[in-house]
Formats: sequence, structure tokens, C-alpha cells
Amino acid sequence: MAYQIPVEVQEKIARFEQLKAQLQMVVAQRAEMAARKRELESALSALKDVKKEEVYRRVGELMIKVKDTKGLVTEMTEELDTLSVRLTSMEGQEKTLREMYERLGKELNEALKGYK
Repeated sequence: MAYQIPVEVQEKIARFEQLKAQLQMVVAQRAEMAARKRELESALSALKDVKKEEVYRRVGELMIKVKDTKGLVTEMTEELDTLSVRLTSMEGQEKTLREMYERLGKELNEALKGYK
């Protein structure tokens, strides 16, 4: 005997799938930002130990000698600060989406109990 799932439950299932996709996207973006942040922190740390006239920067497929090391450090520090703010924002967004996803999952489990 086939059961007809109510339209309201079908809409919740569709929303659940949308939340799942959004959550996966945010988790992936956050992971990429965290990796970039670690790279910047490592590079800035390495810059402290390097002779200033030996600094090169990758531009596409080329390595270009940096003329203004202080400017590079400033630029990298600003990027690190920006990434930190964005990362905090992404973590909050991930938390919110995860809570919504879990709440909707529980609602769906309750709604679908009678259809098993």
C-alpha cells in the first residue's frame, strides 16, 4: 500500500536538502579560508627569518623579486585580518545552518514516523 506524503512534509524535505547543500558549501568555503589563513600566518612567520633582499612573490606561474618587503608584509597582514573576520562570520553561518538542519531533520523524522 502506497502512502501519500503531505505537501507540507514534501516541502520540508526539499528545504532539508537545500539546507544540506548550503551547509556543505559553507563548510568547504570555511575550510578553504582556514587553509589560506594558515598559509598567510606561515609566510608572515617565515618573512621574519629571511633576509629582506631575498624575498620573492609568486604571480601566476612566475616568481617575482619583491622590492618593498614592508609593503608585502602590510598587505599580507591586512589580508590575514580580513580572512580572520570572514572566517568568524563563516563559522557563525555554519553554526546557524547546522542548527536549522538538525532541527528540520528532527521535525521530518517525527512527521515521517507514520509512513514507515
